[in-house]
Amino acid sequence: MYDTRFVGGSVPRPDAPDKAAGKALYIHDLIRPGMLYGKIKFSDHAHARIIHIDTSRAERLAGVRAVVTGYNTPEIRIGFIKDNFALKKGKVRQYRDEVAAVAAVDPDVAQEAVDLIRVEYEELPGVFDPEEAMAEGAPLVHETDPRGRPKVDNMVPVPWKFEAGDLESAKRSAAFIAEGRYETPLIQQSCMGTAGCIAEFDLQNNLIIHTKTQIPFLAQNDFNQALAAMGLRGKRTRVIVPTLGGSFGTGLDTHGYEYIAILLAYKSGRPVKIVLTREEEFTALSPRQPTRTHIIQGCDAAGRLAFREVRMLLDNGAYTSWGATTPSVMMLPISSLYRVPNVFYEAKIVYTNNTYCQAMRGYGNPQAAWALECNIDQLAETAGIDPYEFRQRNANVPDEITPMGLQITTCGLDRCLDTVAEKLDWKRKRGKGG
Repeated sequence: MYDTRFVGGSVPRPDAPDKAAGKALYIHDLIRPGMLYGKIKFSDHAHARIIHIDTSRAERLAGVRAVVTGYNTPEIRIGFIKDNFALKKGKVRQYRDEVAAVAAVDPDVAQEAVDLIRVEYEELPGVFDPEEAMAEGAPLVHETDPRGRPKVDNMVPVPWKFEAGDLESAKRSAAFIAEGRYETPLIQQSCMGTAGCIAEFDLQNNLIIHTKTQIPFLAQNDFNQALAAMGLRGKRTRVIVPTLGGSFGTGLDTHGYEYIAILLAYKSGRPVKIVLTREEEFTALSPRQPTRTHIIQGCDAAGRLAFREVRMLLDNGAYTSWGATTPSVMMLPISSLYRVPNVFYEAKIVYTNNTYCQAMRGYGNPQAAWALECNIDQLAETAGIDPYEFRQRNANVPDEITPMGLQITTCGLDRCLDTVAEKLDWKRKRGKGG
């Protein structure tokens, strides 16, 4: 027998009683015995060579227990394709790059120590527009790929492309065509509760980390790789997720501050807590990536979609996160929401010296769906067809096979459109020329 107690109802949240009573423990509330507090020194430049880091004054400050840089710690590669480093040496590639960090007996001492660290830079030309980054002769954000092979461009090696049908033939036969370019900006998640973690080691040098992650098991694997880079191969990681105020995608990656807390905890021999302020979070966490979408689509004289061509450009920023996989989701509304037999889709992801980006709520759907619906409105207007009727005419239905070869089992787009039209009193308003 199937357990159907929760079918058609709300699923109880196990953390709801504690949250309602004010008893929930967030990362900000957690304290470990002997705990130190970590602070991070971020880069002052978007693209520059690191000439020298002077930590001597910070090391002499009373209350400081550990100071780390990329020059006195093992190289820990992080990120979706391992093109990032926990602490930078040689070069910074974005304004928020982590160049040093301290652990001290309280947050104020830690901040004072960070302020005493002096970093000498040689500023380099930067590139901040993805189209300019693709141009010949643009400054290279990375001179080599994660395997050490020379790079000759700023393209992120995560390509996304698919096509179905005969696009050019469909273009020639289309009665109406609409073309448009649509841009979405960088957006910071800014959920309740800022990012933070506590890292500590047990007597066998196994890692315990309390952290605001959405991916505890993937994070465990990432942290185990970091332990191996630190010479602790074979040691284990326990990831503990405290009560979350929110994440909105920020927890889909492991971040520099987590690895820095690990390095500081190992060096000091004590638990280290790093909690970002809201201002630091705007600097140090990865927002939703900006997109530029160019769409050309056409229909026949009856308003039936004939083809759709979509080319997207994503500003990756300086490093690659799981956000580079969002085009895999963007493909779905572009090829599945409406019936269209001939489709071309391509997404290019480009390095720039902007803040590196990742996923945010919707995982690519909002950027793609918004651009598509804007172009649908344009095409309906060009064809002289009511936009509601145009969508109903082309809405996908159950058992349809999409250009990506996916079978639609259930689909309520037609009912959704009817409900919206009814609530807007659309037909009456359109009848009055509204």
